[in-house]
Amino acid sequence: MFIDSHFHLNMIEENTEKQEELIKDSKSKGLVSGINVYTSPDALLKNKTIINKILEENIKIACGWYPEYTLSPELEKKLQDVIENYNIHFIGEIGLEYYRMHKPKNEQIELFEFQMELAKKYSKPVIIHTREATKDTIEILKKFPSVKGIIHCFSETKEIAKIYIDLGYYISFAGNLTFKKAVNLQETIKYIPLDKVLFETDAPFLAPVPFRGQKNFPYMVKYTYEFASNILNINVKDLSFRVLQNWENLTKNF
Repeated sequence: MFIDSHFHLNMIEENTEKQEELIKDSKSKGLVSGINVYTSPDALLKNKTIINKILEENIKIACGWYPEYTLSPELEKKLQDVIENYNIHFIGEIGLEYYRMHKPKNEQIELFEFQMELAKKYSKPVIIHTREATKDTIEILKKFPSVKGIIHCFSETKEIAKIYIDLGYYISFAGNLTFKKAVNLQETIKYIPLDKVLFETDAPFLAPVPFRGQKNFPYMVKYTYEFASNILNINVKDLSFRVLQNWENLTKNF
């Protein structure tokens, strides 16, 4: 009974029939629900034939412009068209990427703020990507107090986590939590309230131990749950139930 709050079907498999098979396989291995994330409207439209099929499998859809794009009237229209014409549950992943700088900071901020405005306009939760951009990310989120969502692939301190939680966000941990050298992250999760915790694969990336370095799949999220349950000294079934409650609270309005 596992939730995978972030994966990319189109990056795992290009073929949409194989994507559908992948979801069915993951559900047979314990996946209950999760979010299939498109990092551009173009990616969603390329895979639009599978949208209704995976919705039937209780999978939510997210779409947004990743911070490698520059805002333009064309980009604005494409995202609004997708939001209005497809069953989009989350806007994301959106945010700031300062580690691998695809675009100047000012361009990333402009794109990020535009998409936060859309989230506010359409009453959609967001999925936030932030890497080496904590200060700017927090400042932008504070500008949009009515917008809530998920901090994707969290890798910061308990103090930063508290700021995000106070702003109304859930903290999602990926497979890197299981890595041997991720001691600080393993300590951080102990301080996160269980009612604000989610787990994800970010598949096909960041496969958890014992699959590190291999292609990741949504069902592998259970290994991160198991690892976290040991750290937190809680039965994995109890942890899964708590996360399922979080998921239901996050998604109850759509």
